[in-house]
Amino acid sequence: MAEPGPVVWRGVRGSAVAAGAGVGVGVAWWLDHHARSLAVRTWSTPTGESTCAGPLQVRVLGAGSTVVLMLHGMIASGNSFGAGFDPLASRNSLLVPDLLGFGGSLAGSGSGTVDVDAHVTALDDALAQLRPSARRFVVVGHSMGGVLALHWAARRAEQITAVVTFGAPLYRTAAEADNHVAAMGRMEAFLAGDGAVPRAVCAWMCTHRRAASWVALAARPDLPVAVARAAVKHSWNTYAGSFHGLIRSGAWQPPLAKLAQARVPVVLATGAADPVPVAGRNHELAALHPTVTELVHPSAGHGLPLTHPGWCRDLVATLR
Repeated sequence: MAEPGPVVWRGVRGSAVAAGAGVGVGVAWWLDHHARSLAVRTWSTPTGESTCAGPLQVRVLGAGSTVVLMLHGMIASGNSFGAGFDPLASRNSLLVPDLLGFGGSLAGSGSGTVDVDAHVTALDDALAQLRPSARRFVVVGHSMGGVLALHWAARRAEQITAVVTFGAPLYRTAAEADNHVAAMGRMEAFLAGDGAVPRAVCAWMCTHRRAASWVALAARPDLPVAVARAAVKHSWNTYAGSFHGLIRSGAWQPPLAKLAQARVPVVLATGAADPVPVAGRNHELAALHPTVTELVHPSAGHGLPLTHPGWCRDLVATLR
């Protein structure tokens, strides 16, 4: 009869070898996808001074006659606008905040819901403290930040030179938003829910930020390391309030109409492979409002500012 010891040992050893091989395959897969990612290859760490202004952490660069204000998307922070945008500061004042309740501005969110008014007020408070010498603004927003750009710009339309959105989710109804939320990404779709599980996950992320940042990195090999790790720095009240107030409500329509009435140029840019915007919506809005322009990058997806920063930067530079 065979001795039990060696049999058990061989089984455990075999399992360990198999597990190790599985981990090795997973790491190799991650490294391959990371190396192939266009965003990883094109993004580099932005420069400039990071300062606390009101409730927001803001990266400040340049001292030009126009302020270029850049607003990031949903699961992101200001560092998603990498060094590829820094040349805008050669002739402008470049301000890149972490929006209220995201990234370095997390502490400013408190315990209340971070809705549209809270975001707009936070931006106003930050600018009041920074006191940029310029009185004119080009407002740029990616994804959710594009919707916020419309809201903020509409409230001070007399100071706005232009608004540019990249991949803005301009949904007219909650049902329309729900039909598209899965296209934003697995994590975005999961955290958009109102149930106990999304709340619990967000609570865990807030309590274990370092661990959550590594989990986010493992889940998103297509993102630069610093961008992926910063992406999960938000609280549930921030995410839920921003999602429902900015993306799911359809409340962007009056601000866009106000900007059109004020003759403020609005550029709605997207990538041809971006599944987040409603197909044909930007074209429809451009036909409705003479001051609205639709632009399409022929190959980009939803991460347009990450994957094609030069194209985005050059577009913004023409609007100063």
